[in-house]
Amino acid sequence: MKTKQLYIGHILTLLCGSLIYILFRTSTLRMFGWFDKLGILTTINDIRTISVNYSNNLPNLILYTLPDGLWMFSYVSLILFLWKNEIKNENLFWLFIIPIISIISELGQVIGLVPGTFDPSDLLMYFLGTSLPFIIYRKSITINLIH
Repeated sequence: MKTKQLYIGHILTLLCGSLIYILFRTSTLRMFGWFDKLGILTTINDIRTISVNYSNNLPNLILYTLPDGLWMFSYVSLILFLWKNEIKNENLFWLFIIPIISIISELGQVIGLVPGTFDPSDLLMYFLGTSLPFIIYRKSITINLIH
């Protein structure tokens, strides 16, 4: 289970979320500048000439929201994996810091504290991406919290 958790739970979900951005999102995103500096932008643009044609057929949920959930799932899966699926007081901070920042950031958009447009679908994906690893790996997770 542990190897699957690393490869499927972390790497595959991270890769899928990233590929959605690379293949279908606008090339004005900052990462395309990074690709240029790395010397791989031409290759990525060659691949995008095929994939971008399909972006009009994909629902906004897949293009704009699913990557958030996949990345959150990937993060939580990795942290659980690194801590051998043991939840202890020492790792609660690391398990929940990124989900909390993401959720607060999304809620901050409602009141204009954080730039961007609030989307309840993003909030849902953050919650799902955080919760699903605990549900999927529940049989291998041990909880050792000291009160």
